[in-house]
Amino acid sequence: MNNLSNHRTSFYFYFNLFILILAIGGFVINALVHPDTLPPASALVYIHGAIMFLWYILIVVQSKLVRSRKISLHKKLGKSSLLLALGIVITGIWMSMVHYSRPDGFLFSTINTFILINFIILYSLALINRHRPEFHKRYMTFASLAAVFPALGRIILGLNLNEYLSVPLWILLVLVMGVFDLKSQKKIHLATIIGSALIFLGIALILVLMENAAWKEFLDRLMS
Repeated sequence: MNNLSNHRTSFYFYFNLFILILAIGGFVINALVHPDTLPPASALVYIHGAIMFLWYILIVVQSKLVRSRKISLHKKLGKSSLLLALGIVITGIWMSMVHYSRPDGFLFSTINTFILINFIILYSLALINRHRPEFHKRYMTFASLAAVFPALGRIILGLNLNEYLSVPLWILLVLVMGVFDLKSQKKIHLATIIGSALIFLGIALILVLMENAAWKEFLDRLMS
């Protein structure tokens, strides 16, 4: 493996490790500082949290295996992502339904809807492109970025900052991918353009629909 390839694989390992730290840190900080904001303890909450934790662990391990050129083991272990992705989607939808009656249920479900839509699209693109490494690793990383927003929100909340700061923080993380492409190959990869566009579109729709009466009425009917 040449120095450029090693640099690229190292980036994905360390960037995914950073996302894992953010995901864990966000929930830990908020739980310690604002335990009253946590959803009611239930088997569903614990299962969803465990699946998300395993997802981020898997992405880091997979990045490490590629970095170590253990491609065969990477492919075998990658099959487990199917079960985790399915678990994320099922428990994510279930969480929206169960917690919709909470005061923040509408906002939670609106955010969760577009997180799950983007996660499904990006993970599906990663599977379709599993034999195209440059596409595959980007789509898998973007799938993780699509799902990390709740943790970012809890970091901001735990630090007693304006809750809307979680949005520019999310955007900044997404932009890291484009910056890396520009520095490493002098152009932005197509997968990075698609992944970034999907997440930015999701953010825009969330910001618009969280104040939209027709959308609220639709969710009220759907969740009733």
